[in-house]
Amino acid sequence: KTPIMFATDVAARGLDVRGVSLVINYDLPSGDDGVENYVHRIGRTGRAGATGVAHSFWNTKTDKKQARQLMGLLADAGQEVPDFIAAAAASGKGGGGRSWWGGKGKGG
Repeated sequence: KTPIMFATDVAARGLDVRGVSLVINYDLPSGDDGVENYVHRIGRTGRAGATGVAHSFWNTKTDKKQARQLMGLLADAGQEVPDFIAAAAASGKGGGGRSWWGGKGKGG
């Protein structure tokens, strides 16, 4: 058996669920608090010194608004910045469709 938990943003804050090793964001958080909410979502993995992995779907039509902040967050955390995020941050333009990308979380 493989335990799977599906959750909304409500689970991103205040719940301490141990043993979460993978977070998948189907939709990136948006709005003024989008990147902060992203940090809380992926913070469900890699807790208490453990490592974890976070994958997110990227919609080049809607998520490009978060590109600059997300690029800074990834760079500050020592994570690889995918080329399409760097390009979106530099140009402010996006194409169509969804891309899949992932990063390794660090304990916190």
